[in-house]
Amino acid sequence: MNVLISKDFLAGIVCVLLGGLVLVVASDYSFGTPRRMGPGFFPITLATLLLLLGVGIMLSSLRTRERLAALNLRPWLVIPAAIVAFALLLPRFGFAPAGLAVVLLAGLADRKANKLALTLLASVLVPAVWGLFALVLGVPIPFVTWS
Repeated sequence: MNVLISKDFLAGIVCVLLGGLVLVVASDYSFGTPRRMGPGFFPITLATLLLLLGVGIMLSSLRTRERLAALNLRPWLVIPAAIVAFALLLPRFGFAPAGLAVVLLAGLADRKANKLALTLLASVLVPAVWGLFALVLGVPIPFVTWS
């Protein structure tokens, strides 16, 4: 049962599933020949290679007894929340509050994050990124707005 929770075994499964999916989708395309390749030649060839690679990874994982580490859900929840916060805050309050929120929230994905370091990072990063987009590239983004 160790095999089913190995990182390598799971990576092999992902490769096999992805390769199989591409093979199913590309099966309607004509394959052609190496001399006159059809639209299915490249995706079918790559999907077959990916599928074979996945099988090889799965077979090689049978020799290892490495167990999968516990899944840390914190980054999987905090990073999307930071992106949503940025999207909601930007039109109403401008780039500064939205940027501050995204840096602080994304930084909290790490349990050991230093809040003072995150605040200092945001205080330098947010004006620099706004300057790059608004001043250098000409993207019309207000730094601070109240609407």
